[in-house]
Amino acid sequence: MQKRKMSAERGAPRLAAHALAGMVSGLASAFILFGLVAAVCCKVDIPPHLLLPLSTVAVSFAMLPAGLVFAALHGEKGMLYGLLMGAMFFVALWIAALAQGQTEFTSLSAVKGVAMMSAGAIGGYLGIALRERRRRIH
Repeated sequence: MQKRKMSAERGAPRLAAHALAGMVSGLASAFILFGLVAAVCCKVDIPPHLLLPLSTVAVSFAMLPAGLVFAALHGEKGMLYGLLMGAMFFVALWIAALAQGQTEFTSLSAVKGVAMMSAGAIGGYLGIALRERRRRIH
């Protein structure tokens, strides 16, 4: 009983550290992907109506490494933790939109949220699969 209680006490800081590592990797990949999209937009004449889908795709792909790192470090419940990572990023973007004065929640916002959470869940699944593969090799 005492051992279980001690491991539960150590689990919360470890979970927070793994979540922070996932967030940092997600932010880094988002910065890189947005930089690539900006470079492409500077080189190629992209119609303005395509900028919103491009940014949605970029931020969704940024959730893949976020979920992957979080699940690979934590080692369990990969899809759930990846989904939560995507949800946390979506809430952060939604708060940023509210700060800019965009108070309406549109269907495009819902699509962005679903895309981000789905990509995070896929990244979480891949993180668990990568961890299992590494465990089998070693």
